[in-house]
Amino acid sequence: MTEYAARAEFDPLNAVRVHTPGLELWSGALDPAANLFEVPVAPERARREHERLIETYEAAGVEVHTLAGDLATAGVLDDLVREYVTIPEDAAVDLDATLSALDPHEKLGLVLARARLERHPDAASSVHVERPISNIYFQRDTTILGDEGPILCAMAKPVRRPEIPIVRQAWEGIGAEVVHEATVGPIEGGEFMPLGEFALLGVSAVVDGEEEVLRTSYDAGRSLLEAGAVGFDEFGLVRAPLERERAIRRDRGGESRLMHLLGWFNVAAEGLAVAFEELAEAATVDVYERGGGGYRKTRSPSLLEYLDDKGYDVVGADWAERWPTNFVAVDDGEIVALYEPDDDGEYRPGNNPTIEALKDRGVTVLPDGEGLPTGALTNGAGGFHCMTTPVSRGSER
Repeated sequence: MTEYAARAEFDPLNAVRVHTPGLELWSGALDPAANLFEVPVAPERARREHERLIETYEAAGVEVHTLAGDLATAGVLDDLVREYVTIPEDAAVDLDATLSALDPHEKLGLVLARARLERHPDAASSVHVERPISNIYFQRDTTILGDEGPILCAMAKPVRRPEIPIVRQAWEGIGAEVVHEATVGPIEGGEFMPLGEFALLGVSAVVDGEEEVLRTSYDAGRSLLEAGAVGFDEFGLVRAPLERERAIRRDRGGESRLMHLLGWFNVAAEGLAVAFEELAEAATVDVYERGGGGYRKTRSPSLLEYLDDKGYDVVGADWAERWPTNFVAVDDGEIVALYEPDDDGEYRPGNNPTIEALKDRGVTVLPDGEGLPTGALTNGAGGFHCMTTPVSRGSER
């Protein structure tokens, strides 16, 4: 297996890639909905929260790659600035001098902001942010890291599609071979869960006999199998339980959990899952088994039945919790989690029944037995799992 691969989510997490948001995130403060954010995102607060996430990974012994750092290793940042930043020819700007003064993160900030310089008649200047690439701190979505290596995804929303060529160059920068780039889509990395001998991928719902695509289509999932992009013995395509989730939301309110599979299902240790059980009971898994001629569908149990067949204990998440499944396993039974703070910003067990249930089962929660609080970062409609791309899993750290 290649160095840049992941066979099981509970294997030791050797290295990750993240991106600390910068100038590009101001669009999420001023116009959240158009940039796919739930509510306005405070950029400076988000930056500080993200830096604490990085510190938590490093304290756990995980090697942290940054998107800017991997692009710098690839030697492409200066060219990306020249491609994405607009400077009028008559502005007489010494771009080479500017680039020599900036660090990789600052250069990437200009790229993601698609900065445009405007010179005014009074010699003053303005810098405009043009269609910023603002969601890229959700690094998981652009890449599936499977047992054969990285797979580049095909994003569902047009505003996110410019992320793919940038992320491709980051993988190339560290010497990783992209084993497949999706041409059938949409498909996003937040849907994928490798679990050793088998893997799961969240796909479109079926409502009244019709496909309803959320972020990943059924055909896109099938295309991975047909292309040989993965090599798991079994591969399950998990139908989003959209009708059941709509009924729950009518009764109890709250935001949708179904943007990606990881919004309602995750694994904290081998044999230990976390899920909204009503959704897992309603979700159908089309199980494909690998044989000499490729993959063939063999059965379609519910996700809850399938996990039971695999010997999994399932911790039921509480619907009152927003992000109980959006944690990152850094080892078997060791996770970096998000908690719901009280009005004073503190951890209270009663607000976080899923974390407490995991600790009762022997799971170590990082940092400090509590995790990190929700905040500005999660206003972007994603949690720590969404913000973290595994670069390598599997060997002892």
